Amino acid sequence: MAEWIIGASWLRLDGIMGYEAQIAGVGDNVPGQAVKNALIRRLKKSSIRKAAKWRAEVVRGLEVMGVQLRFVNAGGTGSMDSSREEAWVTEITAGSGFYAPGLFDNYKSFHYKPAAGYAVEVVRRPQPNIVTCMGGGYTASGPMGVDKRPKPYLPEGLALFPLEGAGEVQTPLRMRGEIQMELGDPVFFRHAKAGELCERFLTLYAVSQGSIVNTYPTYRGMGACFL
Repeated sequence: MAEWIIGASWLRLDGIMGYEAQIAGVGDNVPGQAVKNALIRRLKKSSIRKAAKWRAEVVRGLEVMGVQLRFVNAGGTGSMDSSREEAWVTEITAGSGFYAPGLFDNYKSFHYKPAAGYAVEVVRRPQPNIVTCMGGGYTASGPMGVDKRPKPYLPEGLALFPLEGAGEVQTPLRMRGEIQMELGDPVFFRHAKAGELCERFLTLYAVSQGSIVNTYPTYRGMGACFL
């Protein structure tokens, strides 16, 4: 590929990008999966060494070919702590980390403060300790599992029902402790991933100190939300 680019008069090889999916995209501190977590950490340790070795070989090989790279991109939110240790790397891609969605709760090496979510309203209260929200079943992509469900975040003290989860029509929640909710009250959820949040809504609202300070069109929305 590099030889083809160098041989083309209309192209310039300016940089290389890499994403260590097997490191950045797999949680290794999932509750109730101690054995699997240990295995994944071992595999990640091996993959970190291999990724660094392969990237160094690519950079050296390009230098031999006379290519002066402007940037060497690496990583993902889940591998920043390892990608930054590579001498060749000049920048690290971190997208989901700015939102800190639910899947990142399952990593051992870091923990980020939640920064994004969506709200659905309470429309029924079938029992004193149960409320039902309208919609809210925005499930993340990938193999289905509990970790792909959205998580109730605020107010604290709400929990999904194991056999119900978050649904496309309704989302029932159990209220624990002294929490009290009425019809019309909002429940804030954290999405399992960041991308799907932008698939479902046209606009992201930036909130600071309880006030909306800015708005941003989603990368999928741009005025037309299709899913």
